[in-house]
Amino acid sequence: MRPYAKIILLLLIPMALVVGYALSSLEIGSGDVMLEKADLSGIRRVFPMFFAESDETPPSSPTPHIVPIDTIAPIALIDTIAPTDTIPQDSLPTPDEEAPPQEIKVHEPDLSKYRIMIFGDSMLEWFAKRLCDYTLENGYDLSSIIWYSSSTKLWATTDTLQYFLDRIRPDYVMLCLGSNELFVRDLSKREKYIDTIVQRIGERPFLWIGPPNWKMDTGINDLIRQRVGEGRFFDSRGLELDRAEDNMHPTRSAAALWMDTVASWLSGSEARHPLKLNRPTQSRRRVYHQYMLRPPR
Repeated sequence: MRPYAKIILLLLIPMALVVGYALSSLEIGSGDVMLEKADLSGIRRVFPMFFAESDETPPSSPTPHIVPIDTIAPIALIDTIAPTDTIPQDSLPTPDEEAPPQEIKVHEPDLSKYRIMIFGDSMLEWFAKRLCDYTLENGYDLSSIIWYSSSTKLWATTDTLQYFLDRIRPDYVMLCLGSNELFVRDLSKREKYIDTIVQRIGERPFLWIGPPNWKMDTGINDLIRQRVGEGRFFDSRGLELDRAEDNMHPTRSAAALWMDTVASWLSGSEARHPLKLNRPTQSRRRVYHQYMLRPPR
């Protein structure tokens, strides 16, 4: 036998052993270590005549259970989030920190749309939900920040407002503050807080929505109107609104009526920065960013 024939034979013998092991049902190993079988899929494609399929029908696998897409339950709606699911204020990073605060959201809206940001106290609970109906109808993106028990002082003396302005970069700002200051006496200090908030909003068009008084206030509404100027303040005092059990917060339907009234006012000539808010014509799943901050300690 010629030398090169011996070499070829020496190469074919181990190859035949590898192929034979791969095709057999034999498993070679010791303990938990098993000799892995070679992948012959490439050889099957090149030499299909050597790999004739068996006439035996392989055992059928169970038919997968396919769930129609329209029967899949949607993700939790924003309406199902309890007010107690809040973000601790002390966990909120400053604007210089990269980590954002934990946010409560059900979807990531398209931020290429016109962005509206509304912030304030607990009066936004139902108001923001109705506002979301309007933003969906008119193609806007909405972010709502509710800071329970907050006041003009808290928004003016912390970095919270600046943080969210930098994060959301709104095109239009709404705010509803003053309900927790209806009976304050230090109006001179509140004047500075209001001015600071307006200064931080900057050149963005904005609307300050006055608190829905349940009793006569000591001057906070008139002060806010004076500092922000006509056309940028909506006076909610004259509205007849049904109240919740605490006799202060508007009910869900009353908050919707309140928002409908604001929307009508914003579309008119009295607003310094009018905003198109066509009335919602259909019921939609609410999709918006919602942030909830715990009451200050």
